Amino acid sequence: MIRFIKRIVYCFVGLLTFLLLMYLVAFCVGEPELNKDRYIKLYDDQNEIFYQSINNYSGQYVSLENVNPYFLKAIVSIEDKRFYQHHGFDYVGISRAIKTNVLKRKTSQGASTITQQYARLLYLTNEKTWSRKVKEAFFTLQLETHLSKKEILEGYINNVYFGHGIYGIENASQYFYGKKAKELTLNEASMLAGVVNGPQYYSPILNKERAKQRQSLVLKAMYDNQMITQSILEATQKQTLNLASEHSLNENMSTYYYKDTVLEELEELGFYNNQYLNKGLNIYTSFNSEYQNTLNDIIKEKKIQGDLQCAFTVANPKTNQLQALIGGKDYANSQYNRAIHASRQIGSTAKPFLYYLALENGFNPSTRFLCEPTTFKLSNNTTYSPANFHQKYAYQEITLAQAIAVSDNIYAVKTHLFLGTENLRDFLKSYGINAKNNASLALGTVNTNIYNLSNIYCNIASGGKYQHLYTIEKIVDHQGKTIYQHKNQRIQNLNKESCLILNQLLTGTFNKQFSTYLNATMENYQTKYKVACKTGSTDYDNLIVAYNPNILINGWVGYDDNRKIENSQEKVLAKEVAINFLNKEIKKESWYKLTSKLNAIAINPIYGNIDETGIVYWFRKGSP
Repeated sequence: MIRFIKRIVYCFVGLLTFLLLMYLVAFCVGEPELNKDRYIKLYDDQNEIFYQSINNYSGQYVSLENVNPYFLKAIVSIEDKRFYQHHGFDYVGISRAIKTNVLKRKTSQGASTITQQYARLLYLTNEKTWSRKVKEAFFTLQLETHLSKKEILEGYINNVYFGHGIYGIENASQYFYGKKAKELTLNEASMLAGVVNGPQYYSPILNKERAKQRQSLVLKAMYDNQMITQSILEATQKQTLNLASEHSLNENMSTYYYKDTVLEELEELGFYNNQYLNKGLNIYTSFNSEYQNTLNDIIKEKKIQGDLQCAFTVANPKTNQLQALIGGKDYANSQYNRAIHASRQIGSTAKPFLYYLALENGFNPSTRFLCEPTTFKLSNNTTYSPANFHQKYAYQEITLAQAIAVSDNIYAVKTHLFLGTENLRDFLKSYGINAKNNASLALGTVNTNIYNLSNIYCNIASGGKYQHLYTIEKIVDHQGKTIYQHKNQRIQNLNKESCLILNQLLTGTFNKQFSTYLNATMENYQTKYKVACKTGSTDYDNLIVAYNPNILINGWVGYDDNRKIENSQEKVLAKEVAINFLNKEIKKESWYKLTSKLNAIAINPIYGNIDETGIVYWFRKGSP
């Protein structure tokens, strides 16, 4: 027993000595730099800054004098009630947390002080490592030994995150209430103080009930700390949230989905860490502000209602640069980037990949299959009975050209089985799509995100030259030294002529001459200049890809919870946005050039025979 007590005493003395030593070192190191050099600047393709963050965050800075005292009392009460008594670490809180987390075997409690949180905001990323925790402890002590409590609190409330892309109390006040932080009431201030603990979870815009419950906890903490009276507590709890009818955002927030995509790529490249961030980074990207603004304006005009969401990417097939991106209809309400993170079924947008393989195996625009209701007997002794849209069939042979134009399912499955189902499976796997070897794969019963879908289509649109889509051109540090430069590593991984034939075939989706038993999928959506296009639809997803040699747009519309798309206007939204965008941004005709290995031949669009009055398609020289 005596030995046990001695060990405890030794541990306590050792810990105390260590903390005193850290305090001494923190003091001797001198006043901390508030990381004025810690910035990220993102430049567009014209070398203009479109996003800039200082200390990782941007917004309007306010002094404590310009913040309502109610908010200061509320944030201290709920986040760190012993803020003015401790020297960086709340040892009472730590003891309580240990008791709860260890003795009661729970992990719900922590003891992070405002100073610790401020240190993380200033100097650290979200790395969950012991080295980061040690750094956090040191920076905490450095802040406490050289800054006043007023300075720490002021820095904290100007940098803390309130959700919806909003940092800092002044920005949050303007966004949620349309007023300055100095003008906040107790009701408003206590709500905002509650949001900080879980911005996505406690946002009053996303869930008023949870926000109100959290506000009540804040008010109770203020009462327990003798900052408000019982009567004021009860009166405020009865008040409504009183949010602003409109939530104004920084006009540049529409670029934040693209910004988030750049930062993810930055992390993949190994530069999103303290080694580089603490010194500042200038990141030059392929961002096209004109494309982004046009896309934003079109989405805004559509006034997408309810829970319906969308995602769009714009890329340059010649360079594989990602130039614009929308990951949802409103960044403020949802920062989830659907363009790169939402895995959705791609439907008929998979058919061109199948037809590329068919062209590689002797097919041409005139190749015909019988279109009628068909039950296929598969090698595993099962059957498969696909159906066309609205159960409509030609009941005669149709050409590959018509099959593409009207998105015929029977033709696609016949082609798939004729080639061997493993061919399309392997093609998709080469782009990171985990596809199963089955008959329905021809109809796009496979999932990926539209960023990757754009990546594959850029490969085809470029005439078979491949390089993964990217955003970052180069990275320059604070001293002007280039620490990363993108290298053009495009390879010819697909047959050029097959890609060119396919691109020409995909223009048929706009041609009404194909509308016999089924309508050409894009006959009601015409473009000023020639583009290739393919749509895809399921009960839950609507997609479109449209392009010429210089620009490619890929779009998705649907619900996050995979509910059915019932409204007819919602079903055509992706088409409307994409075609509207192309008609605004394609300024002149641009199309592919015929190579020496191809012939341009006019054919009858329905029967596939040579017809001088027909539609011109490209054929390999020597093909039947």
